[in-house]
Amino acid sequence: MWAALAAAVFIGFPLGLNMRGVLYRPRPADVLLILGAKIKGTEPGAALRARLEAGLDLYRRGYAPRILVSGGQRRPGVPSEADVMADYLRVRGVPPRGLILEDLSSDTVENLLFSSRLMKIHGWRRAVVVTSAYHLPRALWLARLSGLDASGYAPATADVLGTWMYALREIPAFWRSYQKWKWLQGRE
Repeated sequence: MWAALAAAVFIGFPLGLNMRGVLYRPRPADVLLILGAKIKGTEPGAALRARLEAGLDLYRRGYAPRILVSGGQRRPGVPSEADVMADYLRVRGVPPRGLILEDLSSDTVENLLFSSRLMKIHGWRRAVVVTSAYHLPRALWLARLSGLDASGYAPATADVLGTWMYALREIPAFWRSYQKWKWLQGRE
């Protein structure tokens, strides 16, 4: 019985998390907040490219007048995720005045915390958080902890196995994110 329960959780939670992410619907906002992911040199990786295309689609459909790209630099001499994302969007027609870069963050907690600070400086409160479906529930939770009025949007994916594996990582990531968020709040 315990093995069946463990298997159900092991398989069901990641799939449920991914399905929940797919079900979110964006609302008109002050800004589209696209969260970073793996880059390859000066190009976005597949997951980041999907996020950027999803955000670009929302931008063109008028969900928000600007895009905030969030992702820091992981190695010296390599452009930040935010730089790569901004270049990708500029080439596809987003004007420089429509782009804001947050390039200091190193993880999802910092993405949301630093982006929320930028939004508050500009007087923006509402955001559509654009990220992968498995990542969206945690990202929205952190956005709300950071004081944002956030809705979410995730690109469709056909990579069920890869998505399941990433979603499985989200189980401990919720706990680590909460601990880091509390720690960062205590330092201010």
